[in-house]
Amino acid sequence: MFRLSNFVEKSLQKNVWELASDSGLTLLHSPLLKKHKGLKHAFTTRLGGQSQAPLDSFNLGRHWDTDESRLDAMKNRERLCRILDLDFGRLAVPGQKHTTNIHWIGNDDEIKEGPLHFQSIDALTTNKQQQPLLLHYADCVPVIIYAPEKQALSVIHAGWRGTAGSIVVEAVKNLGERTGARPQEMIAAVGPAIGPCCFEAGEEVAQALCATVSGFEALINRAAPKPFPDLKAFNALQLLQAGVAEVDVSDWCTSCNTKIFYSHRKESGKTGRQGAIAALV
Repeated sequence: MFRLSNFVEKSLQKNVWELASDSGLTLLHSPLLKKHKGLKHAFTTRLGGQSQAPLDSFNLGRHWDTDESRLDAMKNRERLCRILDLDFGRLAVPGQKHTTNIHWIGNDDEIKEGPLHFQSIDALTTNKQQQPLLLHYADCVPVIIYAPEKQALSVIHAGWRGTAGSIVVEAVKNLGERTGARPQEMIAAVGPAIGPCCFEAGEEVAQALCATVSGFEALINRAAPKPFPDLKAFNALQLLQAGVAEVDVSDWCTSCNTKIFYSHRKESGKTGRQGAIAALV
């Protein structure tokens, strides 16, 4: 849909993100991040859990107002940690509100699982070993940033509001301020999210997104009466223009593939949440 500069072409990874089965779960891994042994990560799908319709079946969100659905989500979270060999008891999960708020988890912080401990937070950053971070999505953009030399990590939830607020750039700054990691030392992965094929937006949204990057108006598909922004590309280019060395972008559209992913827009809000999880090891 758009042409990228030589700089971006060299920095944007065009890897194929393949679905992988792990102990009955269907997961995605960024080929770029997977090369690094100091990091464990996964982008989940809706396949392989026990949640009932319309959250079927591997829902990780506790947004549905029934005790049964919340218990199922907790069981799914625990299973995910067990399969990835991560400590469920240390799992950090924020209460997301489409903000640009970032919470730093240091080595001295005691983590108790549950969103009540991180209200209105849409990115978690840490340099704490064996500290799993989990955020949830159903069309919004999941982003993982990793600084291998400093062993630091950020997991980000970027809806259109977070993208318009350049939350990924704020996360890069946060990692730098906390650990001394330079953007050039960082790599990132942008996971499955709604694509420009399906994300119809208003003109004010398109303009707010375009204001975050330079020279990339073409990231808005204007073939239809209303603009269709490419949220994954906006986040990727924000990262690259902030100096991040490489960015791996998934080509999966959650709205086009509701048999594999949850989609808030396609399913009119009656759906579950997939997740992005990562930990330093």
